[in-house]
Amino acid sequence: MSVRRALRAALLRHAPAIFVSLCVPTDAELGQAGEELVARALRRAGAAILARRLRTPWGELDVLARDAHGLVCVEVKTARRVPMPRRRGAPPIALAARDRPGARVDGRGEARLRRIADGLARQSRSPARTEVWEVLVGPGRRVPEVARRPTGMEFPSYRLR
Repeated sequence: MSVRRALRAALLRHAPAIFVSLCVPTDAELGQAGEELVARALRRAGAAILARRLRTPWGELDVLARDAHGLVCVEVKTARRVPMPRRRGAPPIALAARDRPGARVDGRGEARLRRIADGLARQSRSPARTEVWEVLVGPGRRVPEVARRPTGMEFPSYRLR
């Protein structure tokens, strides 16, 4: 492994917010940084991280945590924010709900998350819930935006043709 690659991996693992603000991450690195940022947010909220990128018979899960209420099955969606053109001095344009990273989890994705949560709840005999977290990074952002989106919120499905 080259020194540069090792430095990138160490920075990604130990300081993901700095990594995404200083480096131009690949898509895989961007996803890893998002998962690390969400895991840190969950830890700050008092949850214990049990597993990452967990493969189950029902599907793959990005982060599995346990808090005071039971298991938390988390799907993480990370995206780069492309700045919208605007006039100088104009206020920033807010993202529409359909343009947020969490909008990529549609009804099928939420059903898959629910199947995983139900299966893990049966195995561990403790309640489980699902959450979708979105991480938004982009130019001009010192700190990535990390937000939890409540599940059950429907977004329209957009497909590229």
